[in-house]
This record gives sequence, C-alpha cells and structure tokens, in this order.
Amino acid sequence: MTVREKSIQAFLQQQGVELVPVHRDECNRFGLALPTPPDWDVVPEHLFPHATAVLCSPVNTVEGFVPNAVVLVGKLGRAVRPESLLDCGFGDSRALPGWVEIGHDRDSFRGLPAVSIAGRYDCDGRLLFAWTRYVVVHHIVDQYLVQVTVTVPDSLRRKLSCAAHEFIDEMCIGQG
Repeated sequence: MTVREKSIQAFLQQQGVELVPVHRDECNRFGLALPTPPDWDVVPEHLFPHATAVLCSPVNTVEGFVPNAVVLVGKLGRAVRPESLLDCGFGDSRALPGWVEIGHDRDSFRGLPAVSIAGRYDCDGRLLFAWTRYVVVHHIVDQYLVQVTVTVPDSLRRKLSCAAHEFIDEMCIGQG
C-alpha cells in the first residue's frame, strides 16, 4: 500500500493558513525577476488571472501541447515554518498519473528555503516532463510561497533542457 504524501494545499488547510495569489507588481517588493528563454513568449496576464506569470514556446508545440513555464506566487495569511511547508513540496508531483521521478532535492535557492522535483507523467495519453521548484520568501513581515513549474513534452526534454534550466535556475529573488 502506498501512502500519499501531503500536498502544499492540504498542509496549509490543516494549519488554517490562507494562500492569496499575488501578481507581478507585488512580487517586485521582494525582487522577483524571471528570465525569458529564447523562443519563449510571455502570455498576457488576463489569460491566466491566478498565475503570477506564464510563458510558452509555441515553436516547440508537439501534438497540440505547448511547452510552458508557470509561476505561481502566493502570500501566506500568516508565517509558517518553511521546512514544514516544503516537506509537502513533493506530494503534488508524486500524485500525478504515472509519475516517474527523475530527481528531487532540498537544496536552498539563492540562500532561501526551497525544494525541487522533476519527473515524467501521463496527461491524456501524452508523456510530459515537469520540473517544479518551491521557494519560501520572507519579506519584512510577509511570507510568500513561489512555485515555478516548467512542463514540456518528454520527447523534447533534452532539446528544451537549457530553457528549463534557465527558467528554473536563473530566476532571481532579491537583489540578484
């Protein structure tokens, strides 16, 4: 029997902590800067109103799936222990259909508490590769959870690995 790991959302609900989506202008407070890899376009904000940012690569579309990078930033209603929150950072990915993990880590990101996970999963008969990083940012009195996910057809994982690495690893938080 497999025990399902707790998701970020389940943890926050259990703790009674609200997570309110924030947009790019509020992220400027703590210095979030996102790269735009070559051949990737920034999607207009009104198309994904709950996302902080969405990028896509239409030139790399495979069988109707457009590679994408999604940034979700939420402001926590009250501070939580970052390690306890990030302990749940693998649960959502591992719950995806047919998830095959390629790797995960608990390495800090630019000195901030973070976790990341990468793997393949099945989405409506398509094999996709996803890489997600969660970072907890404490700015003055506010605490934020930053989630960055790059999803590409698994057949393009090697071709698009530089773009995925650039987006996940070269995001800046703080003064850079």
